Amino acid sequence: MNPNLEKMTLLKWMTRNTRLSRRKAFEAIVSGQVKVEGTVVTDTTFPLGSSARRVTLNGKPVRRTFPPPVYLLLYKPKGVVTSASDPQGRATVLDLVKKNRIPIFPVGRLDIMTEGLLLLTNDGPLAHALTHPSYSVPRTYHVKLKGTVPPQVFKTLRSGALKLDGKPIRPVEVQILKTLRRNTWLTVTLREGRTREIRRIFAIFNLPVLNLIRVRYGPLSLKGLQPGQRRYLTEKEIRRLKQIEKEGSHGPQTR
Repeated sequence: MNPNLEKMTLLKWMTRNTRLSRRKAFEAIVSGQVKVEGTVVTDTTFPLGSSARRVTLNGKPVRRTFPPPVYLLLYKPKGVVTSASDPQGRATVLDLVKKNRIPIFPVGRLDIMTEGLLLLTNDGPLAHALTHPSYSVPRTYHVKLKGTVPPQVFKTLRSGALKLDGKPIRPVEVQILKTLRRNTWLTVTLREGRTREIRRIFAIFNLPVLNLIRVRYGPLSLKGLQPGQRRYLTEKEIRRLKQIEKEGSHGPQTR
């Protein structure tokens, strides 16, 4: 595991490993009820390794009860199922990350024939924020379509006038990435994650999707990875994701 992900403040550590609310944990620390390695610490921002220190609350040990958060970015290849297991015996994304010691789960789904960026984590609140439509987290794809794309298709997608299952979809950001003799590559950005949304959208226009790659998810990029490769998120990337979660929880949309 990335050792940098073990670092957190004392306040976060106490909130994560006790039944105290964030406010109650804050009060316990500043009032001198918490000791680290036998020394009273009243600084809520005191840096603490999530499993490396002895912490007590009113003289009683506080033990780590939850595993540290893990954030893994995977380039999902075609032919791999986005699930924990598959009744048909097909390879799953968890088969690609077996060496990870802490259980993690995929954030959202990519269908079996779609490749690209997939985040796996054990951070439930963050996963909720990234997948809930009210947070409007952008997902960007490279889409290879059969044939040429009429101008009216771009106009319709950008207008937000299109419907799926009787419900309007949000305006789609779309532009031509590359034009080939018989096919067209587009860059498409959505702000919601309906099932097989891109394939279904272009089916309305009789434009078969030949290849579909998710290249960005919020602030995360697929850059530098090949199919089947993975890496841990950087601290900067994690901070940006947590900011999305924070802003969503304080905005007009609530969970």
